[in-house]
Amino acid sequence: MSVARAIARGSTHPIVPGGCVLIRDREVIGDGRSVLAQSKVEIDCITYAIATCAKRGTLTTGSVIYSTRYPFSASVFQAYLMGIRRFVVAAHEWEPYYKDEFRRAARLARELSIAIEPLFEDVDPRFIENPHELDEFDPKDKSDLDND
Repeated sequence: MSVARAIARGSTHPIVPGGCVLIRDREVIGDGRSVLAQSKVEIDCITYAIATCAKRGTLTTGSVIYSTRYPFSASVFQAYLMGIRRFVVAAHEWEPYYKDEFRRAARLARELSIAIEPLFEDVDPRFIENPHELDEFDPKDKSDLDND
């Protein structure tokens, strides 16, 4: 995800910059960034990354998409056609302007059996330490257990 965040910094989209990488067998096979063209046409970072792979002739079947932005419905369908069945998206608040589009994308992904999973960067403070302390009767390791 850190590579996708670095690519997002190079995005030309003024409102919601985005970055994306396609990973197969622990290797980056494609990357993309959000682009807002001078004609006000928006190119999604996932569409850009899939197009990069298609241009290179790289096989994408079984790869995973890591993105800083939630996918659009067109991107979900492109991923389906390319054999990609899993998205990992950086968890953050949705942009209000795109909320309906993101809902359509989620519905389409569910119909096509594509997983869209959030990735939380910050650690949940509830799980930092265990509030239950071991007492003297709890076994410390396997050697303390009775072999009855």
